[in-house]
Amino acid sequence: MRDCEVIRERIGTWLDGELSAVESESVRAHVANCTDCGETQRRMEKMHLALKAALISQAPPIEFTHFWQAVEHRINEKRFWYQDLLDWSRGLFTAPRIAWAVPAVIALLLVLYSVDGWRLGGSRNSFASVESIDAYGRSVALLRENESKTTVIWLYQDQEGENETAEDTAKSAPTF
Repeated sequence: MRDCEVIRERIGTWLDGELSAVESESVRAHVANCTDCGETQRRMEKMHLALKAALISQAPPIEFTHFWQAVEHRINEKRFWYQDLLDWSRGLFTAPRIAWAVPAVIALLLVLYSVDGWRLGGSRNSFASVESIDAYGRSVALLRENESKTTVIWLYQDQEGENETAEDTAKSAPTF
């Protein structure tokens, strides 16, 4: 009985000629010996003949000239470069590609922003550092600013009376 179920499932493909030679011979031999499967084969053949007759009778009124004219028009049509670009860009904006594009753009912006000298949306803050001050912290200072690669050396003199908070003017550094 199990063989009959398998054969009945294959009868349609056998009638269409879609089975291999070995499978086709197996189905043919079973249908020749089994009356139930033989009846199924005859019903399927009648159904195939009825469908084929219906298709043949309806085929002449179908107008294919418009279809073939449209095909010919598409073959001969000259496309501009921007039409090809639009077709290509439509494929870019599908959900999976956008999902990968957003982190990629963020990573690219982070890399570009971190490159020294790159300005994104204006100038960066200018930082300077004091490299050295003399022993008393009063008369010499070295200032280095990294952005412009500038080094400034300050030499200054503490004038009498300018620094009223100084406790001991005698201990002040020598003037230059």
